[in-house]
Amino acid sequence: MHSKKIISIFSLIVIATVFLLQGDETDIQRNTTITKDELSYHVHYLASEELEGRRAGTPGAYQAAQYIAEEFISYGLYPHPDVSSVGEYEDYLQPFEFSSGIEYGEDNTLIVSINGDEISLTPDQDFKTLPFSSSGSVSGELVFAGFGISASSDEYDDYGDISLDGKIALVFQGSPDINDPHGILNQYATPRNKTFAARESGAEGFIIITQPTDGEESLMRIRDDRNPARSGLPVVNVTPAVANKLLQDTEYTVDDLYNKLLETREPNSFAINGITASIQTDLYTVTSTDQNVMGYLPGNHPEKKQQVIVIGAHYDHLGWGGQGSMAPNEHAIHYGADDNASGTAGMLELAQKFAANRDEIDRSILFMAFGAEELGLIGSRHYVENPYIPNEQTAAMINLDMIGRLQNDELTIFGVGTSPIWDDLIESSAYYDNFSVRTNPDGLGPSDHASFYRNDIPVLFFHTGLHGDYHRPTDTADKINYEGMERIVNYVYDIARTLTTYQEQIAFTRADSPRPQSGMGNISVYVGTMPDLVGESGGMKITEVRSNSPAEKAGLKSGDVIIKFGDKAVENVYDYTYALSDFSPGDVVSVVIERDGEEMTLEVELESRN
Repeated sequence: MHSKKIISIFSLIVIATVFLLQGDETDIQRNTTITKDELSYHVHYLASEELEGRRAGTPGAYQAAQYIAEEFISYGLYPHPDVSSVGEYEDYLQPFEFSSGIEYGEDNTLIVSINGDEISLTPDQDFKTLPFSSSGSVSGELVFAGFGISASSDEYDDYGDISLDGKIALVFQGSPDINDPHGILNQYATPRNKTFAARESGAEGFIIITQPTDGEESLMRIRDDRNPARSGLPVVNVTPAVANKLLQDTEYTVDDLYNKLLETREPNSFAINGITASIQTDLYTVTSTDQNVMGYLPGNHPEKKQQVIVIGAHYDHLGWGGQGSMAPNEHAIHYGADDNASGTAGMLELAQKFAANRDEIDRSILFMAFGAEELGLIGSRHYVENPYIPNEQTAAMINLDMIGRLQNDELTIFGVGTSPIWDDLIESSAYYDNFSVRTNPDGLGPSDHASFYRNDIPVLFFHTGLHGDYHRPTDTADKINYEGMERIVNYVYDIARTLTTYQEQIAFTRADSPRPQSGMGNISVYVGTMPDLVGESGGMKITEVRSNSPAEKAGLKSGDVIIKFGDKAVENVYDYTYALSDFSPGDVVSVVIERDGEEMTLEVELESRN
């Protein structure tokens, strides 16, 4: 763990000012240049056990936010453009709420009637409500529907010869290809996908049987993915023992049915006569609070100071794992040293140096540490929807995310297609030849710069690449290349300093974004919509329409909510993804959207994803 002594000053920082911060092992001399020692200090604190992985909404994330705010105070930054003095650390926080998970209410029940005899099953022993279930109640007859997979394009449909209208589907976990890691039907095996297929086939309730394994009687191990999108019907999981009770008057046992489906790889669906079930599910979404941290440095030019350069980095990570982890079964601190203590440390060093040289800048600078990036860019999206400075006055945004693993001097800069000045600015820096720079024009991507690009703001995103420790507990401070970080941050400083005094308006251009590769099962079609990944049920909200895409050609716009794609109802982003799998390039699909409270139908001609 690390402890620190912060000296808050309430006057302009003097260039020659130095002071000591106490670390665990050594003292470092603080000054206004960018140094690997100070970068290391910041990373070691942010990626310490004390902060427990900085998951949004947790005490560790708040402690990190306080640390950043106190650093801003020590540099003499202001908490807001309307304030001309430093403040207390709370003044530097921009709080926001987000959906952080679900909690179960008291009314989660499963009652089965077997030839008139009612049996109340025991929660968390015989059954459990799955975390993406909708709340509600349903009673009806049971239909066994194999693995609950409807894959018309792959000629496999458990619902093809059976009616589910008003009934409850009973299906196995997994797929007929469960023993083949390359099997094509595995892509349909997620519980959310199965629920969508059942709902589209008329089912009003859904029961998943845990995969039978050597007589083990257990419930599924499934974590809340913290996405508030609901399934649209009640969903529960039962043990194989419970399923055997439901099948007792048929010719099958659970093992018989399961093995037959695996051996034949053919549907075997049927109504279960004499058996009904009543399901009651009771869940509610938990709302948590997180915060962005902002420090403002006013410019000096009478006119240009009204424009602001945003320099940002997200400070959150994955806490003890779970959603987003590449080691989902490992309950351990995910330290997030590279992702993104490294970018946060770089942003802090930039803030310190610019504050010490504040007389040299014309445009203003807003330094930002974003919260909840790992949950879907929530913090940066909140800021651009609630900006301290109007978005039209934001001249450019520079994003630092994962800059701590420089190897072979390879540095990637995204967003170079978002302004005509970027190429020359990047290459004219004295630091350019120190790196093997690779550029990408795209202004979108899975980091906070995308929130600004969607609001027509030029962006640059600095990144040293993914690695084997990405989103794992092994992303620790001892693996960071601090000398490489120092060089990168000095390069960013040189570019940002030029931006602050750039004589012309910093023009925005819409980048020709490379079409995303598939990586999505058998989905071969391209639409060109960017979904709201944290949106709740009731449709899929579009946050961005890619330039020259089928969506743009059809007239879809950012803010539209897709509620039907072809003949499939769309409750959330998962439903939308599954609906895409039914189509091929060249198909013309009717898409029903809600725009400004009104429904309208547009025709989209799909293109090839690749």
